[in-house]
Amino acid sequence: MPSLFPWKRLSLAVAFVMLCLLALQTRGFAMPGKENPKHVSWHISALMVTYDKNRELYIAEDDVVITGGATRLEADYLEFSDITKEAFAQGNVLFISGGDTITCNAMQVNLATHKGSINKGTIFIQEGNYYITGEKMRKTGQFTYDAAKGSITTCDGDSPDWKITGRNIKVTIEGYGTASHTALWAKKLPVLYSPYLVFPVKTKRQTGLLLPYIGSSDRRGFEYEQPLFLALSRNTDATVYAHYMSDRGVKTAGEFRYVIDDQSRGAIMMDFLEDDKIDDGTDARQTYGFSSTDTRTNTDRWWFRMKHDQVLPYGVTAKLDLDVVSDADYLQEFQDGFTGYDATNEYFSDAFGRSLDSYDDTTRKNSLLLSKTWSSYSMSVQGLWYDDVEARQQDTTDTTLQTLPSVEFDALRQKIGDTSFYWTLDSETRSFYRQDTTDKLVSGQRLDIYPKLYYPTRIGKHFSFEPYLGVRGTGWHTNDFTDDYGNDDEFRFRGIYDTGASLSTTIDRVFNLDAGFAEKLKHEIIPQIDYAFRPNEVQDDLPYFDGLDRIGEQNVVTWSLTHVFTARTTLMNTDNQTQGHIYKELAWFKFYQDYDIKNERDNESASGRPWQDVKLKYELNPSGFLSSNGDIAVNPYNGHFTQVKIGATISDNRGDKFYSSYRYDIDDYQTWVNRLTIQITDEVMTYYCLESDLEDRSTVEQKAGVELTRDCWGMKLEIAETSGEKTIAFLVLLKGIGEFGTQ
Repeated sequence: MPSLFPWKRLSLAVAFVMLCLLALQTRGFAMPGKENPKHVSWHISALMVTYDKNRELYIAEDDVVITGGATRLEADYLEFSDITKEAFAQGNVLFISGGDTITCNAMQVNLATHKGSINKGTIFIQEGNYYITGEKMRKTGQFTYDAAKGSITTCDGDSPDWKITGRNIKVTIEGYGTASHTALWAKKLPVLYSPYLVFPVKTKRQTGLLLPYIGSSDRRGFEYEQPLFLALSRNTDATVYAHYMSDRGVKTAGEFRYVIDDQSRGAIMMDFLEDDKIDDGTDARQTYGFSSTDTRTNTDRWWFRMKHDQVLPYGVTAKLDLDVVSDADYLQEFQDGFTGYDATNEYFSDAFGRSLDSYDDTTRKNSLLLSKTWSSYSMSVQGLWYDDVEARQQDTTDTTLQTLPSVEFDALRQKIGDTSFYWTLDSETRSFYRQDTTDKLVSGQRLDIYPKLYYPTRIGKHFSFEPYLGVRGTGWHTNDFTDDYGNDDEFRFRGIYDTGASLSTTIDRVFNLDAGFAEKLKHEIIPQIDYAFRPNEVQDDLPYFDGLDRIGEQNVVTWSLTHVFTARTTLMNTDNQTQGHIYKELAWFKFYQDYDIKNERDNESASGRPWQDVKLKYELNPSGFLSSNGDIAVNPYNGHFTQVKIGATISDNRGDKFYSSYRYDIDDYQTWVNRLTIQITDEVMTYYCLESDLEDRSTVEQKAGVELTRDCWGMKLEIAETSGEKTIAFLVLLKGIGEFGTQ
């Protein structure tokens, strides 16, 4: 279809214009303060300096340097008026003002107003590494320039890798530059034309337009999403978005971020869309609905989310998490994009260390947590509200369990006076609420207190022995609960204990290696046997809110064998004297297995055999170039793997890296993920990724690409296939201008 080619060229040009127009950079920069000309003294040095009384000019020749404040002007020839501050410089002119530099053949400039003309020169803006070159240019202010004809680049050297030429160029530092009839050149080859160009000359965080997103899809049609960044103050900023979708309408969004102090900060985000399409269960469902959720007839769609961390008086910390969405389809519909689920979840995880519920989870968690920690105790108060989106959307019965609130008080392990006993405490009270209730799903309150006593001791010289005893008391209060026996008592109580012991020893040996990676290697072997017992307790007469209301019987012996390999190297100073030692754990392995006495006692079926899976946990870090970790479980009766989760990374000094991960569960999944990265040169990197579903013998995702990174530009080409959908992406990044391309 040859007729499509001009459209691709046109769309690429449009993307280039718009992305350059709306690019913004937000790096920190301290701009030089404006000097008062009355307080600046100017000093001239040269091989010859004379004064022309008639013209009232100082005339300097050969190795001329004039300085004043943060300004310096060098030239072969200079005429300067100390009255008007006008200066004319000619021959190898170098003008430095703050962080900016001008080199030219000749220059007429007022050193007080920083206004003047430049003949055949280059303006260098240090922050951002901008070079602006032209034949006839003007310095129209301390931080403004223009040129009738010239070029712009951020590449160093006389022959830059790229440049943009144009006419009527105007530049404002900490603002924008504009040019007309522009052309993008790769070396000496013109590759793209634009009738008008706006580019950022910003070196610090400030209000401005950010790079947009341009694309298309079957569900949304043509898309254009434009963000606007607002630098409100030193500790607050915001971003507003307009997301045009030709088939769905305009989605507007806003983000507000604030920092109160080092430990107190927050972010508030809100989207709104008046959707032109609905999912009414007809043929439209295939395009505008999702099979995993109910039909959607609402057109007003929105998503509000927020996270906030706050340090309160008396050492109390508060954490607030809000996540409310209009319908169950919304987060599946808008997974990508600037304000989509993926970007929001990544930001929350990085900024607050707390992620969102999965995008396809129709019950969203909202929480307010107040906590305080002492040296041996901790206390927290939390309110939890789980929003059942589908129940709210469809206006159906909602029996979702809410916690309003919970109070927890815990004591860390600590010694009892001067005795050899230690104790811990887990305690909580919870008030449960359901919007709609049944005979079994009710609201109520629960109090749970669980102290535990330990007695660590030694058996002989080599064995450590620690028995423990825990006693748990739990009480419930409900108004509407009736158990299977017809009992509707408001108050119920359960008392249960658990006991057990641990026996272990440590065997170690130090090997003298005198190898490059270590002088000594310590190998520790820790065999251990644990026993845990909890009696059977009838609990079907109790209300059920969560797992704490049904504590199962336990009678288990666990054996484990742990291996730890630790390397030691010595640090030496310049005088070849020992400064200290570095210890690094090279490998850690733990084999363990449970023996369920309850299964043996009850003589249960094969599924309840006493010997449980043999399990292995390990971590390997033998060098900076190899690492691996994993969990493996094997059925001891048939030798089959029941679960495997392993991953490994191999890398080298050059930057080459291979990562492989295998996941297997006998009842669920079997996947294999591989990623190979090859650093061909310091500037060129290629990669290939493959994720396979071995259970279905299908490819989940595969992609291959190449990236070129230079000092002033970069390029990325990627070919990907996900769930049968193929995409090709080509992106070019011009440092200081922005990123543009097509997909």
